[in-house]
Amino acid sequence: MPSDAFTRALAAMARPIAEFRTIIEGALAQAETFLAEQAAGGSERASRAGVTLGRFAAGRIDPARFAALFPAVRPVEPAATAAMQRAITTLRAIRDRGDDAFMVDLPKGGRLGAKVGEALAEIGRAFGAVILAEEVRGGRYQASEHDRLLDPLEFHAWSKAARLYAPPLIVSLDGADLHVGALSDYADGREKIVLVVRGAAAPAPLARCITPGTLVLQTTDGSGLDRLAAFDGPAVAAVMPAGAAVFFHDPSAGREAWQRLSVHALGEVPKRAIGGMSAWQMAEDRTLLGDLARTPFAIPVSGGSATHAVGADDAVERIASWLLGQSGLPGS
Repeated sequence: MPSDAFTRALAAMARPIAEFRTIIEGALAQAETFLAEQAAGGSERASRAGVTLGRFAAGRIDPARFAALFPAVRPVEPAATAAMQRAITTLRAIRDRGDDAFMVDLPKGGRLGAKVGEALAEIGRAFGAVILAEEVRGGRYQASEHDRLLDPLEFHAWSKAARLYAPPLIVSLDGADLHVGALSDYADGREKIVLVVRGAAAPAPLARCITPGTLVLQTTDGSGLDRLAAFDGPAVAAVMPAGAAVFFHDPSAGREAWQRLSVHALGEVPKRAIGGMSAWQMAEDRTLLGDLARTPFAIPVSGGSATHAVGADDAVERIASWLLGQSGLPGS
């Protein structure tokens, strides 16, 4: 993996990663406390009850009887206790992976969409473990219904709440494997996907990811990734090789595509196929990017009041010509 690019991307995604880790750590702490309470003996429970009651209850309330009448947690069956232990094991495994849980290396020739799906399915087990722990703590555990929560959970099966707290993924891949069509399946909630591209690549592959509510960024130096992390919605970004298109699509910037899209460079015109993508297909993405960014202007049509929309470059020339024509100056 290209360490410099990954370091920048990981640093930029610190906030959503921290939010996900907070959920895992909180659920893990509650589950471990519950399990410890289930295993506690009578004397230990009485001692804890005495501490909870305080010195004003000393000599007035029997801590052992109080602990028996008002247990800190509801006693559960051994099967539920075993299920809680499995949930804890799952949460610990994801926590202990550290940053590796959010980093994916796509082997040469791999399928991007499938690899992202596999990584998110593993993360889905964490959300399943959180739910399983809650079911056990609430006394609602049913093995036939809840044990499957610890299986890999594909993104399409995630709840709305899970999608809102989805952690980002940072994917390293060859430019020849940069087929982004499948990424639209994961553009929901607050899912963030950052692609770190190595080697020759199409100039504007992420043009296909632009939709009204999805933030899309192509950069060659990593700039703009901080805005990706702060966006309250799905986002896709790519750190591209030099010569690629550079653009930023911000859903909050307006209703029309040209208001939301800032294109700083269209990228070099492709001359040969890359990874099964023909030069014509790649040129189409580049043209699409230019079309989406073209600013419409209403230009009066000579001899009537009808107007039509043109791009920004044409608009300047046509407005200048029309103004000269209306000025009445000699030679205009």
